[in-house]
Amino acid sequence: MFKDIAGNKLFILGVNYWPSSSGLNMWSEWNLHELEDDIIRMKDVGINLCRFFLFFPDFMPTENKIDPVVVERLISFLDICEKHEIYSMPSFFVGHMSGEDWDVNWRHGRNFLTDKEMLRAEKNYLREIVNNTKHFKYILAWLLSNELPNYVGQQNPEIVATWTNEIISTIKKTDPKRPVSIGDGAWAPEVVSEYDQWKFQLRKLNKYQDFVGLHYYPRVMNPVHHAYTTAFRLRMAQEWEKPVFVEEFGTSTVLCSEANQAHYYREVFYSSLINNSFGAMGWCLNDFDFEDKRPYSHHAFEDKFGIVRTDKSLKPTANEYIKFSKIVNEIYTEKYEKTEHNVGLLIPSNYYYKYPYQFEPEFDKWYDFYLETFSLMKNAFNDVECVIEPAIELNNENDIQPIDKLDPEKIPLLFAPRLKVFTKKYWHKVVEYIKKGGNLYCSFANDSWVVDWHKLVGVEMDCKFGVPDFRDINQLNITIEKNWGDFSKGNNFSIPLNNTNPENSYCSILSTSAEIIMKDQYGDPFLIKNRVGKGNVYFSPYPLEILSLSNNDSRKKNLTMIYKSIYDEIYQDVDFRLNSDCMEMGVWKKQNKKQYKVLIFNHSWHEDEAILNLGNEKLRIINASMNYSQKEKTQIHLKFGKKDLAVLDVIED
Repeated sequence: MFKDIAGNKLFILGVNYWPSSSGLNMWSEWNLHELEDDIIRMKDVGINLCRFFLFFPDFMPTENKIDPVVVERLISFLDICEKHEIYSMPSFFVGHMSGEDWDVNWRHGRNFLTDKEMLRAEKNYLREIVNNTKHFKYILAWLLSNELPNYVGQQNPEIVATWTNEIISTIKKTDPKRPVSIGDGAWAPEVVSEYDQWKFQLRKLNKYQDFVGLHYYPRVMNPVHHAYTTAFRLRMAQEWEKPVFVEEFGTSTVLCSEANQAHYYREVFYSSLINNSFGAMGWCLNDFDFEDKRPYSHHAFEDKFGIVRTDKSLKPTANEYIKFSKIVNEIYTEKYEKTEHNVGLLIPSNYYYKYPYQFEPEFDKWYDFYLETFSLMKNAFNDVECVIEPAIELNNENDIQPIDKLDPEKIPLLFAPRLKVFTKKYWHKVVEYIKKGGNLYCSFANDSWVVDWHKLVGVEMDCKFGVPDFRDINQLNITIEKNWGDFSKGNNFSIPLNNTNPENSYCSILSTSAEIIMKDQYGDPFLIKNRVGKGNVYFSPYPLEILSLSNNDSRKKNLTMIYKSIYDEIYQDVDFRLNSDCMEMGVWKKQNKKQYKVLIFNHSWHEDEAILNLGNEKLRIINASMNYSQKEKTQIHLKFGKKDLAVLDVIED
């Protein structure tokens, strides 16, 4: 996405910035010496970019005047960044910040996006700021705002898109070469599914912005969901045709220990790199200590998000920047190319678009459900992409569409948990994908709307209209019918059942012509494989991922083993396979050489072991960041601490 001054690939290792002495009042309580000290401190720990904020009330005290003193201070700050070779991303309309909105006193309730005089003032502001600063080489990109949905409230998506087009066009006319992004946090339905909450839609806004910046602060019950949030949000946003990075993440050391803040940063850094982000920026550089300055006076936890304490000593997180910068500066270059063996998570368009008159009660935990499936997939294999169905919308002819990936050559395996709602046209494309050699895993959904999918899985069903089928037990026992993948014939395992909701119901089967891999305790199929054209369909008549979502015990490992066994059938020639629990791996190959850099990150909060299986005996490790054992020539045994990282250099003789 970005290049440095010398023209080399640049991974943004950044930080969001306010000085500790003044916070949001950086421009009115001016201290140039402190700012330079902070920039030097950034440089010392490996930070290469500073995202800073033009506090709108300070820059534009009246509707028709931009404060020239504040503009001069901005130029002085950019001079410091230039002097110390720190890139920057200025954010224009701020706006919303740290739990409070900060409006200009001359707005008088006018709509920020539609009022003509407001738009005139906004454009004049942008033109003057950009004209006065566009000569700085270390300004990497422009950001329109900070979390603008908070500041402007609910808006019609068309209005948001029109405003975005006008504002970005204004910047581009003055500075046509630099990329521009919104700074809205990408809290879009295409990422988080809550289509009634936010009207900032990627499918509309990506027509105008050049890249997407994610903001997130996950607070969940499930530590695995928390761990894979970075990967999932990146992969969801990447499907909408624009590069994506983590623009803002972090945690306050009021809410966790300093050591665990460092663990979290480490997790986001490496998951970002592994999942094809072009950068990550923490919130924020400094701690604060304000009793009477808003928002810190009422949001006390906002005081301690920094990686630098108020006495200027470094928290452990700063050391994570130093360590990560050394690794990313080696890997994120033209010398290495990321290698992937992708599996697709197939997501229907009603994840982000609300069709009229769906059955009620309808399942509504979409984000949690697909994050759960994504996490299970990640535990089974390395490279998971999201394959998103285009929506059939009214009057959306000019919207960005998700990238079409229904190609068996690119993604030979798709997972469709809770196979229920697809548009008819797209489902026909999925069927054609299978017939051409693609492979599909799917699990049952009550009241499925997908036409003729029964034939595809090779079963005669006994489903009833309006009446879900349940087993009158709390636990289902499964028997393996053949040696298959990680399972041995005759072995058993169990899964919990839940009979409290139609979503938990199973598909009653009268007969099947498909190959039976596993049976339940009633002698009915639990997992089957059906040949369709050149491809295969794997089907379970139980809603396995729905059941998994409400289950936190170890029996999820059996579902992960099913996923992995399907993967191993499809991908039989892979150089690196990781056998682990809650770990993530990225593999980079050195160009024109049979040499690899392998990163393995342990997402769990406890020590754990992993086995790295090498694809052939010619592969050997020449350098490793941790001790390992090699009981067999192609098996590498590694022991990880919590949130630990292994870096391996591998060559092929």
